[in-house]
Amino acid sequence: MELSQSKVAIVTGSYGATTETFVTRHVNHLNGGETVVLSRQYTRDAKVEHPVHYIKPAWWYSYSSPIRKLIQIPHFLRYGENRVPDRREKKQIQQFLKRNRVKSILAEFGPHGCMVLPVAEEVGIPVFTYFRGYDASKSLNDWKVRHAYRKIIPRMAGIFAVSPHLLDNLKNIGVDWKQAHVIPSGTDSELFKPGNKDPNLLLSVGRFVKKKSPDITLQAFAEILSMQPGLQLVMIGEGPLLDYCKSLADSLGIEKNVTFTGAQSNHLVREYMAKASLFLLHSVTAENGDTEGFPSVIQEAMASGCAVVSTRHGGIPHFIEDGVDGLLVDEFDLEAYVNSLKNLLNNQNYCKSIRENARATAVNKFEYRALYRKLESILAN
Repeated sequence: MELSQSKVAIVTGSYGATTETFVTRHVNHLNGGETVVLSRQYTRDAKVEHPVHYIKPAWWYSYSSPIRKLIQIPHFLRYGENRVPDRREKKQIQQFLKRNRVKSILAEFGPHGCMVLPVAEEVGIPVFTYFRGYDASKSLNDWKVRHAYRKIIPRMAGIFAVSPHLLDNLKNIGVDWKQAHVIPSGTDSELFKPGNKDPNLLLSVGRFVKKKSPDITLQAFAEILSMQPGLQLVMIGEGPLLDYCKSLADSLGIEKNVTFTGAQSNHLVREYMAKASLFLLHSVTAENGDTEGFPSVIQEAMASGCAVVSTRHGGIPHFIEDGVDGLLVDEFDLEAYVNSLKNLLNNQNYCKSIRENARATAVNKFEYRALYRKLESILAN
């Protein structure tokens, strides 16, 4: 099959979601932009430049929960997944795929792959699924997800994961597959690149959730600020812990040196990364088991020539060599986190070396164009 002469369908939960830039990039650039989209939700801010089919909920979702669960039992027994579209919607999706000459499907996140596989099987279109973190960590606590993965993933043409530990998680619950590949989300090293670095500017980007532990980053910053009062920390993102972190900054007496910007455009994130000297992300395993894959923001920060200080968590230590192109500490180890920041801030030559190595690693290993060529060759075979 010559992939460049066909379309790839990207399956996602919310087309155009600002927190899923990797999905938007797949839609716009994978297969030379010859893509269509299957999405479960409409995003108000989405710029629809590709054919999109919004997947309608099955007819039984209009019923109350107890009745809905009873109706879903035969559906679940047949497919192994509750969210497989009903017969009418399946036909609509299949017509959309045929009309747009779709020859392969790439589902973003495991549950979406399980949802679309039975639909695609009926018309002979191969399905590949990309696992990115939550879908192969916390989600595995749900027996229905484990059942669906075991039943459906072996029938897929293949799976991808942004880090090897996600494949290990799947293997540990008894999931088999035809083929599996580790390919990080990647970044655009032509857009994310170093600018005029401010040695006093520290940056953190990510949702304010437990697995990113923004409160630990604030505590570490408070300690180093007592030694270098000119430092500034910019935290980009929003989430359930944002208000708590603002209160924590006030209680630590560092509110004048911390800027909470809320969610920002990709363009503004690039501008901050180009200027920032250090990038901080203290990823941890949340109490519910939720973990990172390999955060896109770390790849972007490295491409931007930031010295990344992060944790031995998820796929991060697989891609970052501690002391060479970034610094890593154990999860929840505040003392080591602070010492790593001190080492970089007190030794600018060392910090510069880390930044330069980080940029080289990003260009050589995370450039999305090279990663897409590998991805496309697998989708085409």
